[in-house]
Amino acid sequence: MKTLIMSSSLTVYEKDQNGNEYARIIDNDNGFLDNLRKHMTSRKCMVVISGNPKKKRTGDPNEITRQSFAMSGIPFDEYIYVSDVNKEHIAEYIAKADCINLFGGHLPTANAFINELNLKELLKDYNGVIIGASGGAMNMADHVYCIPEVEGEHADKSFNRILNGLALTNINVIPHYKLFEKKVFTDGIKMLEDILLPDSKKTPMIALPDRSYIIQQDDKVEIFGEAYLLKNGLIEQISQNEEIKTL
Repeated sequence: MKTLIMSSSLTVYEKDQNGNEYARIIDNDNGFLDNLRKHMTSRKCMVVISGNPKKKRTGDPNEITRQSFAMSGIPFDEYIYVSDVNKEHIAEYIAKADCINLFGGHLPTANAFINELNLKELLKDYNGVIIGASGGAMNMADHVYCIPEVEGEHADKSFNRILNGLALTNINVIPHYKLFEKKVFTDGIKMLEDILLPDSKKTPMIALPDRSYIIQQDDKVEIFGEAYLLKNGLIEQISQNEEIKTL
């Protein structure tokens, strides 16, 4: 049985004053860390899928992820960070993974990489835990709603707002909701009123502030923390912080 954990954020590192990354303990807001420990019972191998496979990191993402999960009481025996360097071995990595961790970042970039890896096909028969944070959570949907978040994307007629995802869920997550609801582009276009709500007439979405998340197992879907339903051009708060909502 697949367990999907769709989070607005999963912070495993911070940066010092020189920009160097160092590991940190995962937050337990709305019982997030408790649920990670609960569902990650087999801890031999975690496979991390990069959200930006060409980016050079200031720290070793494998080591930072290892340290963070170990510090948080969820140590794995092996961590494999998949980027352009080792992507040809993805089928081998997935076959031995107990947990797959989909990193976020710029959504079109992360989405292009999961499609290049043919990850949708590789995950069809996968039974384990799949974590998606931010863009990683968004990419779990079949038809992924792609937020035009970078300046100029909303006015670009060639920008594709629907992308091919992993088809793991029918939920379209909007992460970092508190940031997006206040975002205004330089031309005066408002992210919530002028983009998200009109687009929700075609694509319903669940908007999550940071520290809220969704867990899906088969047909059981639970929201942990504050969440909003964007549908038919309207917005409705469907759960509060520290609340568990079953859909």
